Parts: sequence; C-alpha cells; structure tokens
Amino acid sequence: MSVFDLPPALHTEHMEAGARATAFVTGAAGFVGTELIKVLVSRGHQVFGLAPSLEAAERVRRAGGKAVMGDFLTPGKWQDDAAADWVFHLPPHPLYSARPFPKGVPAIARERLRIDAHLLDAVAAGPTRRIVYFADASCYGATSERPITEDTPLEPSARGRYLAPALDRLDGYLVAGLPVVSAFPGWIYGNASWFRKRVIEPTMAGRRVLQIGAAGPWVSPIHVRDCARALAHLAEHGEVGGRYFLANSDAIQLNEFAGTFARLAHRRLRVWRLPSAAARLVAGPVAADYLRENAVLSNIRLRGIGFRFKYPTLEQGLQQILGALDE
Repeated sequence: MSVFDLPPALHTEHMEAGARATAFVTGAAGFVGTELIKVLVSRGHQVFGLAPSLEAAERVRRAGGKAVMGDFLTPGKWQDDAAADWVFHLPPHPLYSARPFPKGVPAIARERLRIDAHLLDAVAAGPTRRIVYFADASCYGATSERPITEDTPLEPSARGRYLAPALDRLDGYLVAGLPVVSAFPGWIYGNASWFRKRVIEPTMAGRRVLQIGAAGPWVSPIHVRDCARALAHLAEHGEVGGRYFLANSDAIQLNEFAGTFARLAHRRLRVWRLPSAAARLVAGPVAADYLRENAVLSNIRLRGIGFRFKYPTLEQGLQQILGALDE
C-alpha cells in the first residue's frame, strides 16, 4: 500500500526534553551518514543504519550504529526495521553514478522515486515523528554572489534536474501527513570523500591540486560535523514541510578550500589549473556546471530554529581537520 492510500495524519509533536530517540539512517555508511551516526550516538540515541554490503555494515558499526542489511532499490525486511522515532534519508548522489549525462537524468530520476517510495511508504503508518530528507541545493540552480533563501523558486541546474520529480513527489507525502523536513546542504567538506581525495592527499604529498578557473565560483561551505549536527537538530526542531539550507554564513570562492588548507598546513600549494571552458571536457557537463556555478545559500532559517555552528568559518573547520590528521 502506498502512503497516498492512507488518511492524513499530522505528526508534529517533538520529543520530550531529555528523551532518547531511535533513529534509522539510510546512506549510513557514507561521508555524511557515518558522521550523523556518531553525532546521534554521542547524544544517547539508538541508531540503525541501512547497509547494502558487509563492508558498509562494518563502517556503520565503527561509527557506533547497528547495521541493517538491505539495499535502497530492493524491498525487504529493512523496511520493517526503518520504523523509528527519527528517519534520516540520505540517498546516493547521482553525480557519482556510472550513467551518462544528460541521457541518464530520466533514469536516475525514476530510480530516486523508487528509492524514496520504498522508504517513505514503509514508515507512513509507523511511529516516526520526523523524516529528515537530505536533498541537493543544485535543484535551486545557479545563484548570484548574494545568498538565496529557501523560498527562492526552483530552477534546477543540469545536476539538479534529477531531483525535481522527487521533490514534487515529496509534496504529496506531506499532504498525506508524513512529517518530512527537507535539508539542502552547501559544499560539505571534511577528512573524507572529495575533500580528502582532491585537497588533503595531494597537498600533503606535494602533488598538484586540480582547480577550475582563476578563483572558482562563490559557494557556501559547511563542515561535515556541522552538517550532521544540523540534521540532528532538524529532527528535533525542524518544522514539518520546511526547507532548510545547511551552510556557513560566509561564502567563499571554491579555490579557497585548497589555498586555505595549504596555508594552515604550512605546505606549498601546487596547482593544475584549467580554464573554465575546459571543465566540460575533463569533468563532464554535469560536474562542470557544479564546479563553475555560484551556490550561495542563506542559513537564516536554520539559525532561526536555534542551530549554532561549531565550525562557523572555513578556517576553523580546516583547523579541526588538521588536528585530526595529527592524531
């Protein structure tokens, strides 16, 4: 049965003060997922993480969660295990899909709809108080150098078009009564994923860092720990139906990631610089747009519900990363 066959039921209550929630996390073995598990476990919550492989299950366990074996695209027992006070939906990112763009966009959009349905239909009639839906700010399209708010009309970029049908479908789930809160992160950085591969490792090894253009577009960064903390905060304080940008207050130019890291690490920055026009040849049309377009986001709404950043500036976040490297 689909959630759209169920009567509306508004789940708007918050957890009582001091209560410990159960949480279910999809994408639990990923960059943000493992950090989210650590944040939730540190606060005393019981966390279950969806893991499609034994390797992923081990990453979930190392982060402190309990692994639930299953795959996004295949219905199974994991859908029963998804019943929890808080559900965090962190689906896979299409930028790393093997499908070609732009021909792959319709197929990826359909796959995203199936992924969402397998989870959201399963938890519709359960005890879930909040569903935090991890979306993608690229569905807003390119911005100017001034921050946009969550109320800005959606004008998806090439990278964001895959998500537009899923967001439309999400509105239907809200009408049906699911307590969904949507999170749209900026550029997430930390000691893993793209930042480790593209910035930390080459800089520390004295290799060249690939950069597009002279300075890169203006973007809104956020440390992965603050991103995870913000997701947990939305589960407790986010307004049902609300959209929230997760990003620091101050935008940076994209190439500042590597330049600031090298300066703080006392390493010489060696750069392999490509003109913006060559980005499509090296990275493909979708990733090229991502690397060339401004993405400046306002966090006023997030701060308005009481969230405070642990690493409010890029320099503070990079100092934490360097400290962790020394450990």
